[in-house]
Amino acid sequence: MEATATPAPLHESCITDMNAPTFDADWQRRVFGVAVALSEFGHYPWDAFQQKLIAAIGAWEATAEAEQGIWQYYDHWLAALELVLLDHGVVAEDELRALQRTQTARPPPPPPPPPPSPPPPPP
Repeated sequence: MEATATPAPLHESCITDMNAPTFDADWQRRVFGVAVALSEFGHYPWDAFQQKLIAAIGAWEATAEAEQGIWQYYDHWLAALELVLLDHGVVAEDELRALQRTQTARPPPPPPPPPPSPPPPPP
């Protein structure tokens, strides 16, 4: 009999399979972890974050299609996190804006090195 993966709780209202969540970039993994950790440490209730995420996605959906840009789930996740942090006094708006300026001024990291070449075949 083949074993099936049981959903692993990440948070009481957030479940995923054993191999997920998946991220396209490291910053997405970090913002996910920050959102979950700050909620678990009591800085805001998880449902407050969920409501901000629903609102951020709803605002994007209500935007004219020509102005929406490409759908990026974690862009909405980040927007929701910023709003919930401001609403709950975790960070002041001037601190958040200063951090945003620092991050946008930082050059992107270099790409990872290519994998090593396989050894030549034996003679």
